[in-house]
Amino acid sequence: MTRITGSDPWGKYFSVYSHTLKCAGSDGRKDCPSATAVYLPFCPAGCLLLRKGKISDSDSSPLSAQKRDAKPRVVPLERFGEEERLALILSPFDGPRGLREDPIFGTFEEIQSVFLLKATRVLFFTSLELFSFVFFIFIYIRRRQDKFNLSFALLNLSLALWYPSYEGWGTYLVDSPWMYVLFGYSIGAFLPILFHEFTRGVFQTPRDKIGTSLEFLFFIHTLWPSLEFGWTGGLSNFGKYAFHSFIVVLVVFFAYTIYLFVQFRKTSILSFRWVVSGLVLVASSSFYTVLSFAGIGRSGIWVNESFLGLTLLFSLALAKRYAEVFRALENSQVNLKLLNESLESKVEERTRIIELQKTELEQKGKILAKDLSIAGKIQSALLPREMPVIPHASMAYRYRPMMEIGGDLLDVLYDSKSGTLGMFIGDVTGHGVSAALLASMVKMTLGSWAKYLQEPSALLLHIREQLEGKLDGHFLTATFVIVDLNTGHSLIANAGHPECLVLRKDGKIEFYRPKGMAIYESIPTLYETESVPLRPGDKIVLYTDGIPDARNADGVLLGEENLAELLKRNAHLSPEDLCDAVMKGVQSYQGENFSHQYQDDMALLVAEYEG
Repeated sequence: MTRITGSDPWGKYFSVYSHTLKCAGSDGRKDCPSATAVYLPFCPAGCLLLRKGKISDSDSSPLSAQKRDAKPRVVPLERFGEEERLALILSPFDGPRGLREDPIFGTFEEIQSVFLLKATRVLFFTSLELFSFVFFIFIYIRRRQDKFNLSFALLNLSLALWYPSYEGWGTYLVDSPWMYVLFGYSIGAFLPILFHEFTRGVFQTPRDKIGTSLEFLFFIHTLWPSLEFGWTGGLSNFGKYAFHSFIVVLVVFFAYTIYLFVQFRKTSILSFRWVVSGLVLVASSSFYTVLSFAGIGRSGIWVNESFLGLTLLFSLALAKRYAEVFRALENSQVNLKLLNESLESKVEERTRIIELQKTELEQKGKILAKDLSIAGKIQSALLPREMPVIPHASMAYRYRPMMEIGGDLLDVLYDSKSGTLGMFIGDVTGHGVSAALLASMVKMTLGSWAKYLQEPSALLLHIREQLEGKLDGHFLTATFVIVDLNTGHSLIANAGHPECLVLRKDGKIEFYRPKGMAIYESIPTLYETESVPLRPGDKIVLYTDGIPDARNADGVLLGEENLAELLKRNAHLSPEDLCDAVMKGVQSYQGENFSHQYQDDMALLVAEYEG
């Protein structure tokens, strides 16, 4: 058809294409087909077909209608004569694109085939791009660290919206010029932004000012068509200025993309050759397509084919990458299997060694247990087997070590000539064998303590002299009490030990702790003696710190005040029964803690002056 440059005879439409068709056979005979048709391409503002200056019977409504059909369509021509003059009338569209395809004339079957072929092509590419969108969104969900999958998915979705809209097939869904403006131009200008984000993701490039500025300029071109069409109803300024500026920005963008290819080729996540081949293909087709948008030449668009090529290359590169990952995973599994086998052999060897060591430890443990049992018996032998029966006094004691052996010790001596009773209680720091050995050494120093019955502080100095150089960092606390059973006069000396308690017959408690530091090698000290009168029925109570330091389930100490209250409540009992009452009271206070083990060595010595 030939373009006619004449004026618009109706005032509202103008004729763009006109052609005269004649029907004649090769031999000159008239042989016109009975059914012919014309394929009308997409008309942005609508168009209609005139036949002999009149609207075709098969075309749309009267000429006076303001809106013509814009869809790509087939217009049948029935009863075709020997000569027909056809004219295509386009509604005015103030925009950058007119009619990009020529109408096609032929038999009805031929034109129908052309229509179906074009529709199938659009449907095919749109379906593939939607499939690519779903596929790469799925990959992105599985691997969110690879954000270029999201950019590529959105790129395919944008193409799926842009291509059928720009070619006019989207008007079959929404018959509105906004379908063409929004998706045909705005989405088309948005594609380079997604393309840039995809490129950055693949090459792991940092965000810089050039890339951000280019994205901003593309974003302006994205908003421009919709804003201008909504304000003026046309795209005049967009057609005059935007295409030129868009092409300039696109050229700069292609140059910048080549820079990214060269500068960051070694950091490409995927195969560099495959991805770059696809990106160059898309860049070339995009530039070629933009020229067709601007009306430069009669080129058709083939950006969809290039993007499908990119999708294929990208998919192959992605498959190659995953194959390499899977191979590395398989190698890791093999190495892990070998490592497991090596570890299993080492574990077996180590288990065998541990079993041997366990057997050895068990044997040594039995020997140690036997030795501890013997040591416990020896230490028990150092304690008074039974309290001496003496006139004017009765005594009892209880001893409970934390372990089989402990560091607490006590002893009793009675001098019948002078009628004097001596009581000694001591506590070596620590527990176990070392404390028990030191306690045994202390016991040995008491072998000649009868000569100190008149001066208890002298006995403490004697013990310190005997242990000089043997404590090995330990120290000893002790209390020594002497009672004249004829008069009830008693003397008390203390070496850093808990108070000596005097439990009067009426239940009152008195605390005595003369000055004197614990026995320690590097700290010389003097010890004082304190005199205390006893009356018949009064009791002297000596104990180690394991009793007041006993804890309940909440970790609270028993304390000396609670111990004193316990003694007051049981002041009427004999020394034997009083010892039982105190130990039961401590056990009751400790609760479940007592059932597991003693928290410290416990020693208790009670003597009653009977007068």
